[in-house]
Amino acid sequence: MEMESIWIPEGLNLYVDVDRTPVLNAIIVEGSLIFAPHTDPNHERFFDAHYIFVNKGMMEVGTEEFPYTSKITITMHSSVEDPYIPIYGNKVIGVRYGTLDMHGVPRDVTWTKLGETVEPGATVITLIEEVDWVAGEQISIASTSFNGREGEQRTIIAVGDDKKTLTLDQGLTYKHFA
Repeated sequence: MEMESIWIPEGLNLYVDVDRTPVLNAIIVEGSLIFAPHTDPNHERFFDAHYIFVNKGMMEVGTEEFPYTSKITITMHSSVEDPYIPIYGNKVIGVRYGTLDMHGVPRDVTWTKLGETVEPGATVITLIEEVDWVAGEQISIASTSFNGREGEQRTIIAVGDDKKTLTLDQGLTYKHFA
């Protein structure tokens, strides 16, 4: 099944309720590609593909009315040398005259600012406001320099009682200004 392509024609639905897929080549969606949440909010599913192209169809990972309540990781695989879909590129979820619905559990704060500048090597950061984030979640820290490639991704390992202090799984590589 590795590197297989899937075509979902108009009028048909593919309901994804498996925990892990092999790395698929292309998924062409003219019908519906629907990801089902698990009843356990901590359960995680993994979906791997090179291309997902929604062409007059629908891809749904939760809706506003019924958000996706468990965890899902959708990983797009490709490199610069791989073939690409004209206009859309490679390693892509492309949508042409279709619908892409992605709604998770609503969060009070989805982004915020640093409360204090952090130096390279720092594993604790302070934010300007309280967050409802929890240990195990991943965050992205945007670059604050002129080099846009200095953004970093880290996993939260602890949240302080003040809900503004986060301990990260590893030290930061770059300085980030508050």
